[in-house]
Amino acid sequence: MTNLANGECPEAIDFESFIGSLYELHTSFGLAKTFKPKKNHHIHHDIESNELNNLAKELNYKVQNVLSEKQKELNFVLVDGFLLYINSDVVKELDIKLFLEADYDILKKRREYIYGRKILGRRWVDPPNYFDKMVWPNYYKINRHIIDRPELEEDNNNNVNVNVNNNENMLKDLIILESNSLSRLSRNIEFVVKTILNTIQ
Repeated sequence: MTNLANGECPEAIDFESFIGSLYELHTSFGLAKTFKPKKNHHIHHDIESNELNNLAKELNYKVQNVLSEKQKELNFVLVDGFLLYINSDVVKELDIKLFLEADYDILKKRREYIYGRKILGRRWVDPPNYFDKMVWPNYYKINRHIIDRPELEEDNNNNVNVNVNNNENMLKDLIILESNSLSRLSRNIEFVVKTILNTIQ
């Protein structure tokens, strides 16, 4: 018993509304009526670099070329959260499925950086020991079928693992990206953009 509010479990999500919004986003030309855009956190200055800036320009050029060949407007919706892959109806609405893998220490550091202090416009600040008592246990329990997968398949670039666990057929095309170090950031970004472009082509 922790006496802490648990916002890190499936019961904290209104899956019926969530799935409805995903379906509407997936099948309509505009944003779902229930969709509420949310401003992102401030960009970490320690990951800004000339390498990333140059990569962004290069990828933007490729994206614009692909989109200019399309005869209709395309909308891209990014859905984020570690509860995504426990509900088959949610999974069905995702064209590309990614899982950013990181170890306990890295995830704790990132969580404390974002939710361990007050940020303008956000009310929530993690109570003491919230990561150890709530976030990590729930994250591991919910994604154990991915984290402890028995079989791995490496792609040609040796930079991404693909889940081939036959017991999780709905996640047979899940792409797992290692994200422990900033050195992987550029490769992950490039891989994901190319994956998206290949999908829409």
